[in-house]
Amino acid sequence: MNVLVTGGAGFLGSYIVAALASSGHEAFAYDIAPPGPDALNVAPALASRIRIGQIGDLARLFDVCASERIETIVHSAGIVGLETSLQQPLATYQTNVMGMVNVCEVARQTRMRRVVFMSSNAAYHKGPNDRLYETDPAFSPSNGNPAGHYGTSKMASEAIGLAYASFQDLDFLSLRITAIYGFGMRSPMYIKPMVENAVLGWPTRFETGGPMKRDYTHVLDCGEAVVAALGAPRWTAGEQRVLNIAAGQARTASEVAQAVRNVLPGADIEIGDRLTPLEEENVKMRAPLDIGAAKRLLNWSPKWSLEAGIAEYAESFRRSLSQS
Repeated sequence: MNVLVTGGAGFLGSYIVAALASSGHEAFAYDIAPPGPDALNVAPALASRIRIGQIGDLARLFDVCASERIETIVHSAGIVGLETSLQQPLATYQTNVMGMVNVCEVARQTRMRRVVFMSSNAAYHKGPNDRLYETDPAFSPSNGNPAGHYGTSKMASEAIGLAYASFQDLDFLSLRITAIYGFGMRSPMYIKPMVENAVLGWPTRFETGGPMKRDYTHVLDCGEAVVAALGAPRWTAGEQRVLNIAAGQARTASEVAQAVRNVLPGADIEIGDRLTPLEEENVKMRAPLDIGAAKRLLNWSPKWSLEAGIAEYAESFRRSLSQS
């Protein structure tokens, strides 16, 4: 199948391209700039499979899909993160929300097989349970979404895709991922400097963050989830179209530090036991994601434990250093 991965030169996108290629798909990347060294390390085919364009350029998106005979789009392009969205609210909505509209409209008009949207746990407002279920509320009637403009843009994008599915017969799936990590990651999430500094023999110091919980999910598991989503039978009316993709276990940054020490003896890490004001807000949406629906509907389960994922990350980082 010919697949276009928007944001395909980025961290997540490059792993999706690699997973699709290794599964026999013809994968192309659509991004605003050529891939960097890390992305090429993950997916060497990106050197010839990158197609440059803005997600907001509808005409360019149509042209690329026509020239490469694209049958399915995996949409991972967008502005990421709470802090960035608070600094750039207008750009967040223009890129994330209108980007979703453009992807769905191209898919609708060209009668594509499926659109897979890489959503986020940020689309949630945590419910009363100790886990996040796909049926939990998207926002609070009093204070909206705790992930700011980023979470709101993901929530809106899912609603757009579901509307195209319900009223335009677009086969749409949304995969809600969370705290993805691995070689090439850009957002620190504490784990990046912990692993990379340990490999380099450098100390890591954080004044805050120890209690911050995340459901750390290895990026290779996300790539396999996309492959499973593309291989699933066509969804029919009434079936669940939003699925959690995660490890299914929340770990604090202090626990991550200990896991890094276990995997990389000699890692020198210190982390404070309080949260910043922004983290105190962010942690409100954090809980392990329930992945029962993905197991049932996609026959997918995470393969990487935190410790095994850290070991893989460290080895990939070492290999990249030897090649530079």
